[in-house]
Amino acid sequence: MPGDDSALVAAARSGDPEAFRQLWQPVERRAFGLCFHLTANRPDALDALQDTQIAAWKGLDRFEGRAPFAAWVLAIARNSALSVVRRRSSHDDLLFPEAAEPRAAESGFDETVAGLVDLRRALGTLSPAHRSALLLWAGGLTYEQTAATLEVPLNTVKVWIFRGRQSLRELLG
Repeated sequence: MPGDDSALVAAARSGDPEAFRQLWQPVERRAFGLCFHLTANRPDALDALQDTQIAAWKGLDRFEGRAPFAAWVLAIARNSALSVVRRRSSHDDLLFPEAAEPRAAESGFDETVAGLVDLRRALGTLSPAHRSALLLWAGGLTYEQTAATLEVPLNTVKVWIFRGRQSLRELLG
């Protein structure tokens, strides 16, 4: 099993909640970030994150250990977030709702927050495949892990990430 997680996974499988917490804690922030980028709002991202944690706990017996635990959790997070998005009426309306637009004069957003809003908007212009691959890779997965997570060939993932990064560069200057 990649990494040092095999003992913790075995303990968690036998019902040890502390072992699961030790597995979950290092990946929780990355999973939330992925959920947030895919759902485009905090409440839906939190719902997807909760779904992810429950699915990971209940699905420990299905974790095969061919990839790190974090990669497995991020794959679950991606699927949970996309499920939340599908439950909503319109995918395009969800990525950038008007309420998410910063109002600098009213809210005092600084340049960093405005830059994050620009990045989120730019990510929304990417195809779902390019966006998913780029977010998984930027979240710390290797090309190989990203390909396994998305269940596509390695070269396809490399092209998607390259094109996604190229598009972001053009959009963000």
